[in-house]
Amino acid sequence: MKSLYLVFLTQVNDQQYVLLFQNTPQNPFSLPHIEITKEDFQSASLTGPKIILDQLKNIELQKFSFFKKEYLDLIDFDNYNYKVQQIWSQSSQEEKELLRHKRNIQAPLWTQYFNNCPLWNDDKEENFYYILKLQQNDIDYIQQQQGLIIKQVNIQELQESMSMNFPEQKDKFINLQNALINNDYLRKDGRVILHFNFKTKQYSIYDGSGFYLDTVSVYNGIFRRRYDNWNQYNVAQGHYPNDDIIERADAIIMPGNRISVYDHYKWIEDVKVILKKAYETNPKVKILGICFGFQILTTALGGNVEEMKNDFVFGNTILNHNINVMKQFKLFQGMQLQEQTIINQAHGDEITKYPEFLQLISSSESCKNEIMISKDERILVFQGHPEYFSAGMNMLSLASRLPSELSTLEQVIKEVKRLYPQEQDSFHLNLCLKFLKIEK
Repeated sequence: MKSLYLVFLTQVNDQQYVLLFQNTPQNPFSLPHIEITKEDFQSASLTGPKIILDQLKNIELQKFSFFKKEYLDLIDFDNYNYKVQQIWSQSSQEEKELLRHKRNIQAPLWTQYFNNCPLWNDDKEENFYYILKLQQNDIDYIQQQQGLIIKQVNIQELQESMSMNFPEQKDKFINLQNALINNDYLRKDGRVILHFNFKTKQYSIYDGSGFYLDTVSVYNGIFRRRYDNWNQYNVAQGHYPNDDIIERADAIIMPGNRISVYDHYKWIEDVKVILKKAYETNPKVKILGICFGFQILTTALGGNVEEMKNDFVFGNTILNHNINVMKQFKLFQGMQLQEQTIINQAHGDEITKYPEFLQLISSSESCKNEIMISKDERILVFQGHPEYFSAGMNMLSLASRLPSELSTLEQVIKEVKRLYPQEQDSFHLNLCLKFLKIEK
């Protein structure tokens, strides 16, 4: 189990303080945190609301001053709230009970702030701390909440205060305290990560159930690490990085998308030019492409994408790996290699031609070109989705297949279980994390 913590900082007479929360007499002082499952950890948009709603007594974060920064280009908040209310009002009691804990209604809050606030994680990556600076009116609002008491503790006293109440966790907070004192959590000279997002106007970001899947939050929650400077670009809306940041980028990460790379949109051609330029002019940049990200990168570098001859691929898929080829690359050294693994799939197009400098390492019965790596190890691409655990995809599939006159609840659940009979192997996500890891 990993833990996510919220560290609230306040400023009093040029001194920084940490807010410790008193929730119950049995648990007198603690930083807000929550223990989460592995599938939760893969989705910051699910974990964020859990922290807020479970640990902070349902505080309405919209009232907090740190939410003034807007991301209207990523999320239409008014339309989303209206959609949720309409869908929910029309759902049966059985549907509400089924989806109650599966609707991440508060997800926009996570996208709006936590993606961009400073993050600090310990060296073992067992604990992740999001550093939030509060104004006085925020503190006043917290103090008005029933059952929630706060205590301001000087950063210099943080470790001592925590160890008095939790001696078994004494060592955990020493490094955190030092990071706060020395401002080590600030991302001054960290990696520059470009995350290309493909939220198009052509397709709604909501499915029939009102379930919201936010790849911005999901990818940030999975891949972001201490000192990373994340730069989000909704390239489908014409928001592109300039030449300077392309030259300074350490990594470019691209998720999937509902449209096809061969659809005739100007932004697709623009992104191809950007990717080709980044790869050819920035020798340090690493590029991770997943699903549509794989396809747009491959076509940018001379490959070809076509609609699959078979049906749309959705659910668990067995990958066959060429271990002899894998062993030729430094990336796979030290990893436990298997001839077959399970990955999650959701795609209707496939790569039919790829540049000669890409090396095929994995295939499946439904798709020949599943995982590739460039010979210089600066490109790693997946046709499947290493970022979604089967439990998460199961949840999304369940939420998008509401019971109806044509299919009962039992039939819906049976179909979802058929698509995801077992969990995805952690090998794929670990491979992505190792690929992106750059020592500083």
